[in-house]
Amino acid sequence: MADDDARARRARFLKELAARDLYAWFGIPPDADDDAIRAAAEAKRSQLAHTPMPQHNRSIERAYCDQGEKALLRPAVRREYDALLAARIAPAAGPRTSAERGVAEREERLRIARERVEHHTADDARMAPGDAMFLGSEDVEVELAGERRAAAKRTDFAETLAEARAARVQGAPLRALALAEKAKSLRTTAGSLNTLGGARRDVGDLAGSETALRESVAMLPSVRENAPGWIALSATLRARGDLDGAEQAAMKVIEEDEDDPHGWHALAFVLTDRGETIRAGDAWERMAKLGLDVPGVLAGLQVLRKDSLARNDQLGAANIDDRIARIRRG
Repeated sequence: MADDDARARRARFLKELAARDLYAWFGIPPDADDDAIRAAAEAKRSQLAHTPMPQHNRSIERAYCDQGEKALLRPAVRREYDALLAARIAPAAGPRTSAERGVAEREERLRIARERVEHHTADDARMAPGDAMFLGSEDVEVELAGERRAAAKRTDFAETLAEARAARVQGAPLRALALAEKAKSLRTTAGSLNTLGGARRDVGDLAGSETALRESVAMLPSVRENAPGWIALSATLRARGDLDGAEQAAMKVIEEDEDDPHGWHALAFVLTDRGETIRAGDAWERMAKLGLDVPGVLAGLQVLRKDSLARNDQLGAANIDDRIARIRRG
């Protein structure tokens, strides 16, 4: 009886896994080896950590990722999964009915829509602009020319874009800019424009940053599909001193998805700049509740508290103290 129960659980487990194509979800070929599977699963976990979604959904997706990785790393389980997947996606025998064709067409449209969505990545956290005179130095121009020569040899779009984003996170703005320019020349997408806009902001080219980001947000029909582009545009407009425009860009994201922590992050910066203590405190605290950069939230609230004390706003400072205490208690 116990063996029957174990087999039934295994069958249910594999059936649930086969509801999705793990290979397509992880972005690997069906013959991927163990190292490729582990690397893809780790990349997916990182993506899930930075993609705004309710915590319950994130837990489900993380569990699916972990279980999918384990299944593909076990040869016997993988063979069973492959058989179930092949049976699910194999074309049905005989002519399709109009209802079946309609379902298939809807699924294909959904697949294309999912692929079009731009997800938040680690470089989206870089909000601060660089020095506006950064590119004025002759040494910097020479270094940038060298980085552009190196980037010119690149031919793989995805790899170039990923390395541009990594360079921004690592604090290598000239390399990031050269790689972002090359990625955009290889393929103009919302993602490549977002990274280029961020890289231009990092080196102080705020006008160029705004141009790239406005092109990006115009490419996709909805805010939800390109939330990172709107967040990046908010950061650039804030850097240019256009706080009204920066707030409007951040609010577009929040109005579309109130659980997007990056939207609250961008709004918190704008409201802090304005000295709107209560609204800014709300935004910082909401960001913390959504699990994005709690140490950064506490630092932002400390700035608000100091500003309140400098204005002799004792009530505002007390309000921020209460928020800091709540966040530290978890």
